[in-house]
Amino acid sequence: MKKIHFFKAYSRIGIKNIPIHQAKLNLGVELGPDAILTDNFLQEFKNFKISKFNFSKPETLNKEKFYKILAEEIKKFSHQIANSIKPDEIQVVIGGDHCISLPSKLAVIMKKNIQIGHIHFDSHGDINLAKDSPTDNFHGMYMRPLFDQFDIPEIEELSPQKTPYKNLLYIGNLDLDEKEKELFEKNKIMNINSTSLRTEKSKNISIFNNFIKRFEHLHVSFDIDCLDRSIAAATGIPAENGLQIEDVHELLTLISSHNSFSLDLAEVNPQKVKSEKTVNTAQKILSIILKR
Repeated sequence: MKKIHFFKAYSRIGIKNIPIHQAKLNLGVELGPDAILTDNFLQEFKNFKISKFNFSKPETLNKEKFYKILAEEIKKFSHQIANSIKPDEIQVVIGGDHCISLPSKLAVIMKKNIQIGHIHFDSHGDINLAKDSPTDNFHGMYMRPLFDQFDIPEIEELSPQKTPYKNLLYIGNLDLDEKEKELFEKNKIMNINSTSLRTEKSKNISIFNNFIKRFEHLHVSFDIDCLDRSIAAATGIPAENGLQIEDVHELLTLISSHNSFSLDLAEVNPQKVKSEKTVNTAQKILSIILKR
């Protein structure tokens, strides 16, 4: 049985403004960790521990100092993870909004001096520069400093060691901003969507398997909004015609069988409608990856 170290990341610091196509802020997403990691669910795991980190609420922060404080908190959380995770434990960070993936990945980079494969389950690129962001929400930018130069110095300083774009694979029906589309095309960033998984499943499973075999360690980031709204409605932007669990089940089992991986899961909002089903879906995802 795997030893698991869960990190509860109470965060909505990445969504200080109303997202595109939404009528209001995604208030309540910071409560996702407690909704997912219930006592009943944790009974499935025989060997685990839990640590916690609280990010500031964005509305409490001075606008001029926002990125300075954000950088400080990301650095603090990433160091907390890196300093407390043991070599025989699997790092599992549960958010919160999806920008918790940045400190999660930074902690892995601190601990492992190897090439890391990054698998990103999402409906969005989240890889804008700040100057190109249509909302000025950091949850649409946090991927960029991991892979390329970023235009906020305080954040750029956190990630001097970049992961090559060839080490990045997105899973999901991506709704990209224009600048993100240019970035994907220029750098040939890989993406497997629901249509390709359903119409050419064996081919894409092979592509996925060949990808993960290249790396000693995988970092997996899972935004629940990559899944169809029929099973994951309680999130910031529920997906129309998104992925079903059966679409990704084999991918998740391949990850589970890898010798070394870390994981973060984000964007479950227990205060939204159909939250119970969304929480159950998130728990199923975790179970598939972590229980083998």
